[in-house]
Amino acid sequence: MRRFFKIVYPLVVIGIGVGFLLSFTYQALRNRLLKAQENEEALALKQVFPEAKEFKKLEIEGEPYFEAIDQSNKNIGYIFKKENIGYGGPVVCLVGITNDLVAKIVITSMAKETPGLGSKISDQKWLSQFYSKKASEIPSNKQEFKEKGIDAISGATFSSLAVSRNVVAAFKTYKKLGFIVNETELDASSEATQHSSGGNK
Repeated sequence: MRRFFKIVYPLVVIGIGVGFLLSFTYQALRNRLLKAQENEEALALKQVFPEAKEFKKLEIEGEPYFEAIDQSNKNIGYIFKKENIGYGGPVVCLVGITNDLVAKIVITSMAKETPGLGSKISDQKWLSQFYSKKASEIPSNKQEFKEKGIDAISGATFSSLAVSRNVVAAFKTYKKLGFIVNETELDASSEATQHSSGGNK
């Protein structure tokens, strides 16, 4: 029995030590990853409203959003982080809204969108078509792109619609803050949250 404990005891001690070390390493790595994500988010927020000195993270009905504050402590707009399905997976956008109009859009993540086509949704030249538009001017389906004067990326319709859906979703949260957005504008766009499977067309 003594011989058994002499063999097992060191192994138990080593096992506990290794477990503690792995736990410590994981926690340290996790903290570093979270800090890196926070830094990336801060840089992306700054791209939406460069003149802001602070971004207050708030929440309404379980939906997070940011309030942009300038140097004189005045509100200059709101930023909503939204996600919708594109061709290859989730497309994540930061949508800035001020005075009931789209101010700027920054794509923070787009999973495997069509190379050379879907990836063009991050191009500010294309995204600028949405700027200064109100809720009723945002396309909710393929046909409305042409009707509302916004060009979908040829060969990347689902990718283009993912961005449009995110803008519609941003306006829905914006309305919850008490701003006047025509109910029919958002109701007409509600179908934009539905995604049919298939490739980009």
